[in-house]
Amino acid sequence: MIENEIDLSVPFLLPRFSLRGRLVRLQNLNEEILSQHDYPDPTAKVFAEFLAAAATLASLLKYKGVFTLQTKTAGPLHLVVIDVTHEGNIRGYAQLKPHAIITDDTFQELVGKGYLAFTVDQGLKVDRYQGIVSLDHETLPHALEHYFQQSEQLGTKIFIASEKTVEGAWKSSALLLQQMPSKKVDEETWNYIESIFATLASKELLDFSIDYEKLLYRLFHEGDVTVFDPVPFKAKCRCSRERIKAFLSTLSSEEIETLLEKGHLKMTCEFCNHLYEFDRSDLMTVH
Repeated sequence: MIENEIDLSVPFLLPRFSLRGRLVRLQNLNEEILSQHDYPDPTAKVFAEFLAAAATLASLLKYKGVFTLQTKTAGPLHLVVIDVTHEGNIRGYAQLKPHAIITDDTFQELVGKGYLAFTVDQGLKVDRYQGIVSLDHETLPHALEHYFQQSEQLGTKIFIASEKTVEGAWKSSALLLQQMPSKKVDEETWNYIESIFATLASKELLDFSIDYEKLLYRLFHEGDVTVFDPVPFKAKCRCSRERIKAFLSTLSSEEIETLLEKGHLKMTCEFCNHLYEFDRSDLMTVH
């Protein structure tokens, strides 16, 4: 069992209902990623929900590479990018218009109209998988449910919640139920699942002191819930001095010279905000 039962995805099955599921809990990971940026609370709340969504979607897939969730919209929170590697390393950042954000903005008001795309990049030898869904829905779960129903023909129900703790950190959680690709779930079962989700409160989903197995059994014991070993996540950026130098090696000496300021070049990773500094002698060796 993973320490503190946080920063993980718990796979489970409801064999009686022909449904598969994921329960995701994130806290330390959220704190580390959000501490690297100074987002206002409304943005941090929605960003924490996107982190939970990305972890949930990535945990549904079998891949070796990078799963990326990205939004591009017209709202104050106009860009979100989150990467999840097959090893469970997560990083992310957002771009926003701070002065346009109001404390009580809803998800729809913050994000505005646009799209959400998710891709799986497994290298040059494997075709890239991509899914796109419009973000003209009231909530993020509604948008994702619509995608799975329309594009994948998989009935799906998702609950996502986030909150700020008394210590000032953000926690988020997601609960997903989805029909098996080879099974048809009847309307009566979906009505039953809808009734469970209707009574599920954000407070209950975000109470990480409750053992995840106990929570899942309490919610879905009538489906003969079977819980599997959790998959851990951690916050980890992939930037490095070597990767930046590898990128700079694709530029000509003249192009590098134009980037220098008083013989120095400063580059900041958008994901983790780490500052890298190079002088002319460093950069002339990349060729």
